[in-house]
Amino acid sequence: MSDHIVDPNLLAVIQSLKPYMNNRALQCTELVETLLEVLASEQARRAQEKLKNLRAEYKQTIKAAGLQKKDFSKNDK
Repeated sequence: MSDHIVDPNLLAVIQSLKPYMNNRALQCTELVETLLEVLASEQARRAQEKLKNLRAEYKQTIKAAGLQKKDFSKNDK
């Protein structure tokens, strides 16, 4: 997987169009660029890693709970 959130070539094209954009389009472009910077920051990467870890733990918990239910069902027969 690439380290880029958005293809750098696409960003280059968008940035090359800035001289032709109206004020609203420039504001939106700057907003998106700022959001991309925030999402690419080290803090965002750490948060993403922690979320991945929580998701993995959740999946393990669900899997273990499912196995326990199956064990109980077997004992009932």
